[in-house]
Amino acid sequence: MEENTNTNQVFNNVITESKISKELDYYLLPPRQQYFYQKLSFVMSVFKMGNSVWWDFPPVHRVFIWHTWLIFVSCPVCLFLQLFYLYTNFNELSFRTLGTMFSIIPATTVVVVKYIITMDSAYVKIMKELMDKIHLNNYLDVKDNFIKEKLIQVERHTRWITFCLSGFILFDWLLWIFVPLINNIKNKELIEKRIVRMETCLYMWMPFDYGFDFNTWAITHAMNVYFVMVGCFVFALYDSINFIFIFHFLSHIDILKYRIRTYFTCKLDDSETKERIVNVIKYHSFILSTFKDMQAAFGMNVTLNYAHNFIVDSLLLYQIIIGDKANRLTYVIMMQFHLGCLILLSLALEQIRIKTDDLPFVLYNVPWENMSTSNQKLLIPILLRMKTPLVFRASGGLVAGVQPLASILKSTFSYYVMLKSTIE
Repeated sequence: MEENTNTNQVFNNVITESKISKELDYYLLPPRQQYFYQKLSFVMSVFKMGNSVWWDFPPVHRVFIWHTWLIFVSCPVCLFLQLFYLYTNFNELSFRTLGTMFSIIPATTVVVVKYIITMDSAYVKIMKELMDKIHLNNYLDVKDNFIKEKLIQVERHTRWITFCLSGFILFDWLLWIFVPLINNIKNKELIEKRIVRMETCLYMWMPFDYGFDFNTWAITHAMNVYFVMVGCFVFALYDSINFIFIFHFLSHIDILKYRIRTYFTCKLDDSETKERIVNVIKYHSFILSTFKDMQAAFGMNVTLNYAHNFIVDSLLLYQIIIGDKANRLTYVIMMQFHLGCLILLSLALEQIRIKTDDLPFVLYNVPWENMSTSNQKLLIPILLRMKTPLVFRASGGLVAGVQPLASILKSTFSYYVMLKSTIE
């Protein structure tokens, strides 16, 4: 009996190890052969976050191209209609409606700006370079386990962050669909008496009144469901793409350190030493140019994330603690997504500064004494260039990282207290 149990356990362990091995081998495949990137390119093409052709995938159907232009035109119109509705009906709106509008209008503004960013040449350039220049698979060496481990780690983190962001925001989208519907059912009698207006997720000006008539409300709410879905996909997709580049960039820094530490440990002649020094210089130059491209392509997105959290976090916190219980979960998930994404983004960008801070010490510890004078002179310029750590400067000169995150967290609680005392 014991032997059978041990045999089954060994068999199960073999199967588990086989599955893990297949999973790891899948991560080591070229990105164009991976299902994740195929679907990501399709979704970003459908929602105008990019173009599948940039990654050498087949172009999407013409219907989806029309859909991207529909989104591009309708999003600014949606923002304008929300602002116009707020302006014309401000004095008649309930606190619940105003809370919804002041939470959604900044998010709509961010979506519109993100669409504008995707048309920038810097964004297009870096997206085209992902597959053939930036992705770690281009630097994969079958004999080098360190790069393999880094590639597997990056691919896992990429999928984790993409699925988490998408899951949170899509769950919030479902809440924005069904919570107003449930509230309308609960307030049916008050709506019939025209005491309470029917709720929805987006309040836009329309040529008809949808506050008390079910038919017009159903049409409006159906449109709003689509617009909120588009906004959710834009938030999740753009930030996921941003994280993909950050994760790969951080791994490039680790690989550079690894190469510096291991390149010169064995016995080399002058020509071999020079060749390896040149490789280090070229790789460091690639890291610097990629960093500049990242700042140009995603600098505005980082500033937007900080500005959006600065504006809405205190209001969301107020809605969670003081607001209506019926909408509390919606605002909890919304705040978790926006603030959680900002925390992860700040920590990731802070890692760039931390990882590049000790680069000159790593290079200084190579065995200089074993090198010729000419090779030593080659290392001096790159050593000077490494002395300044890389600090991600977003649009507007914002130095992204932990410090601005801490400022936003402090201001969130301060503005919450001020908002609470003002309303009370």
